[in-house]
Amino acid sequence: MVGLTAWHTFFQTTHLTLHEKKVLVIGYGLVGQGVAAAAKAFGGQVMVAEIDPARRLQAAYDGWHVVDLQEAIASADVVATATGGKNVVNRQALDRAKAGVFILNVGHVAEEIDGEYLRQYPQEEVMPYINAYRMADKTVYLLANGSMLNLTAGFGDSLNAFDVTLAVMASGIRHIVTDGMRAPAKVYLLPQAVWQQAL
Repeated sequence: MVGLTAWHTFFQTTHLTLHEKKVLVIGYGLVGQGVAAAAKAFGGQVMVAEIDPARRLQAAYDGWHVVDLQEAIASADVVATATGGKNVVNRQALDRAKAGVFILNVGHVAEEIDGEYLRQYPQEEVMPYINAYRMADKTVYLLANGSMLNLTAGFGDSLNAFDVTLAVMASGIRHIVTDGMRAPAKVYLLPQAVWQQAL
């Protein structure tokens, strides 16, 4: 869901599509996988940067062009972070970034992009949720000040996705306060009956 809502928000915010654009997705966890798949579906030429060897291998086996972030950012038209890590797009990456690149975050940490470094440069809000940073030799565009784009500038995940999530949560809470209270204290997976009741 995040992949779809991230790109829907990108289209609405920038008035651009991903056709003929090189899209660099940083991070290949569940969110990054969805962001990459949706970017491809919307016409982007997708590259994936991931530091975890197992996830790099998974991305390669899933058919993605796996790249080094510091090298690939120089050719990317759009960069999407989905890591949950701080300063993943650091000052070195920003210095190497292509002129005119759009940078957005859909990970769960607002500091995935080094905004502190960018803020030393003159900036201008060129459209709602789009700040242009005039670096020495180029302009880069940061969306939603580096916060989660789909939640800050968009409406987040679709209501029907939340319906299922909330139904599972409610069913799980009911299980915990009834049958779960008798279980020894430790971490458990939700029983199949909880899922079936919710769905």
